[in-house]
Amino acid sequence: MPNIEEQNLTEFLLEVKAKMANISTSQNNEINDINQYVLNNSGKFIRSKIIYLYGLEIGVKKPKLVELASAAELIHLSTLIHDDIIDEADLRRDMPTVVKKWGIKKAILYGDFLYTKTFQGLNSLENTDIADVLINCAEALIEGEFNQLKIKDSSTFSMAEYFDVIEKKTAVLFSGILKCLGIEAKLPADYINDLEQLGLSFGRAFQINDDLSDFEDSKTTGKAKFKDLAEGKLTLPMIFLLGSLQEAEQIEILKIIESGKFLRIKQVLESSGSFEKARHERQVAINHCIEYTERFIKLDKLDEIKTFIKNILVA
Repeated sequence: MPNIEEQNLTEFLLEVKAKMANISTSQNNEINDINQYVLNNSGKFIRSKIIYLYGLEIGVKKPKLVELASAAELIHLSTLIHDDIIDEADLRRDMPTVVKKWGIKKAILYGDFLYTKTFQGLNSLENTDIADVLINCAEALIEGEFNQLKIKDSSTFSMAEYFDVIEKKTAVLFSGILKCLGIEAKLPADYINDLEQLGLSFGRAFQINDDLSDFEDSKTTGKAKFKDLAEGKLTLPMIFLLGSLQEAEQIEILKIIESGKFLRIKQVLESSGSFEKARHERQVAINHCIEYTERFIKLDKLDEIKTFIKNILVA
């Protein structure tokens, strides 16, 4: 039987989902059908859990947490719709994507609809500083997608470019929601900066973990095995591998990927130490998360949040 804290979190997430449904309701029945499908398959609500766990600890009231979480989740969902269109993805969380189920035209329109509804929700927030932060996050997410396409098209293997992409595509929203908590709690500027850095570290670890999960069984990770490889995305283990090779060897590895021999690539990554290097980078980011968390969280809650961080960030 769940304890009181688990029950409180479950109730909070139900409120967030209800708020998201309310914000994104349309007068068009087909849009509502897509909306219901998307909201029923909207993932683990990690951003909402972060908002809840950290927000309560720094003194933000629950209604504000629900508002912030629903806005953050809708921004995240909007980017996923467009990501699936760009990647021509058939599945997400073992379910057909919107683009697969309804076609590209309706998927694009629905993605635009969700963005519009999200920004309407942001405009309703009483604190315009928080709305501005989340709007800036949405802009950065789009820039990150453009940068990822640029890297994919040019076959660039730069570590700096990789971290720039994951900061904009993944970490910026984690950083933004934690900054919003600090603004709502009226914390000093240096505390707000620490919360931003916590979010960036969390996002970095989260994306590296996602990169590593590309090579694991989908039943464990919830992500289709070799999805990133099949889509031609350069994950951190691959960047470590390609960065250690001469140009001719890089070309050979890329040919193996194009041929679909992904198990062979996994063996090369393991033997080259590329997985180990990526796991080290993930652990460095996790350590930074814990270090920043210790500045905000009381001792009696610290172990609980450390466990949450490790469970989310280690596939």
